[in-house]
Amino acid sequence: MWLQGFQFALQPEPIFYLLVGTAIGLVIGALPGLGPLFGVALALPFTFGMPAATAIIFLVSIHAATAYGDSIASILINTPGGPGSVASCWDGYPLAQKGKAAMALGISTFGSLLGGIIGWLTLVLIAPALTAFAIMIGAPEYFMLGILALSLLAIAARGENIRGLILGGVGLLIAFVGQDPIEGLNYRFTFGSIYLEDGLPLVPVTVGLFALSQAIVLAEEGGTIAQFFEATGSVWEGVREALRRPMTLVRGGVAGIILGIMPALGISSASIVAYFVEKQSSKDPASFGKGNPSGLLAPETAKSACVVGDMIPTFTLGIPGSATTAILMVALVIHGLEPGPRFFLSGAAPYAVFVGILLAQIAFFVSGVFLARYFAKIVLIPNALLVPSIVLLSFIGAFAIRNRMEDVLITIGFGLIGYLLKRVNWPTACMVLGLVLGDLVESNFHRALRIGDDNYAIFFTRPIALILLICTALFLLWPLISPRVTRAFKRPIPGA
Repeated sequence: MWLQGFQFALQPEPIFYLLVGTAIGLVIGALPGLGPLFGVALALPFTFGMPAATAIIFLVSIHAATAYGDSIASILINTPGGPGSVASCWDGYPLAQKGKAAMALGISTFGSLLGGIIGWLTLVLIAPALTAFAIMIGAPEYFMLGILALSLLAIAARGENIRGLILGGVGLLIAFVGQDPIEGLNYRFTFGSIYLEDGLPLVPVTVGLFALSQAIVLAEEGGTIAQFFEATGSVWEGVREALRRPMTLVRGGVAGIILGIMPALGISSASIVAYFVEKQSSKDPASFGKGNPSGLLAPETAKSACVVGDMIPTFTLGIPGSATTAILMVALVIHGLEPGPRFFLSGAAPYAVFVGILLAQIAFFVSGVFLARYFAKIVLIPNALLVPSIVLLSFIGAFAIRNRMEDVLITIGFGLIGYLLKRVNWPTACMVLGLVLGDLVESNFHRALRIGDDNYAIFFTRPIALILLICTALFLLWPLISPRVTRAFKRPIPGA
């Protein structure tokens, strides 16, 4: 079956659609706010009439290339192409400001390739075992997992722990706007507005906080992005820089896989969590946010691993790992492939799809290597020309998802909020993490209580939930106990 899968995937027609999907994904990914969901949903109608495996290869190539392309704007102009590339801004853009844009793109390209390969190997080799573990994760565990991710805000930055937790709480409050996710009867914080009944959409909020606020900052600064530094470095230097950090690749890949196989978490959470874990593991956490290559490599690896990891529950259980893989699952059904345990009984087509997923990683890597040097020229464009382009693309990205003018107004409002937060040096990303995890935390909290007959003991009596609770407590207390632990290890031994 594997041999037949390779034979089919390497034929001219699948290769042609693979390359077309990669090109479409790179373009969509570079546009602020659109992301993989928009790209795959847009391309789905064009797959009617294609052979089943060719159609899925076309869609997964768009998915992989868009997730990678999201980081181009994040690195070059501090404007995330989608929610999954927010963490790439934090160290990618400082590298571009130092004139190392090509190196940063090289780190991103190689990290994305390795993350995709890690995800692919997991999908092919140990998907059944990981899926069996994912089945053990219920509502109490999902709630504790969300709280654990939020507790990472406490160690996100030295000196900003309280600010991070505050903005994480604000993000949760924003996520609670709209309809009650469990009862479906109550509307919270809508103030009588029909628009707010659906809640505040993630894409316009994210585009406003990062893209529009960055446009205001660039307008104030004038000149060019790398005006104080001479352009140095190359794409291959970035690849070598990534190879010098094998443990960063491993940590990012593991974080992406774990969060990928758990439905509803997705690449937004994976990249941010991987960044915070890498920062905590670093010997020099103070350099994060100032152009540390590990701070870019970890989220890029996690994001790409999560893109493939999302497909594990989709293919093996018929449970979409994210909104994007839900569209992929629709495509599978449309083309006669049954997602779930019987997916592997559909002849050679599933194996052709797996080969296509691997080829998609290689396709965007080759494209990135050859095109990155041209993308890097963006840092030399005068801000007077760059700012109107960012503003225009931000408005298009906010409007294109739902075709609602109110989303553009939300983008403007959160753009001003993001700008003010940057002025006072508050960590904006913490608000986004709270917003991303808000629905997961709230809905699974209520489901867990219903399962446990309104008894809070359910969070303490289930082993996995209890372990996650203990880890959360350690993360929250770590800023207080870490100085004492450090002093204890540095204390001289008598007589030594």
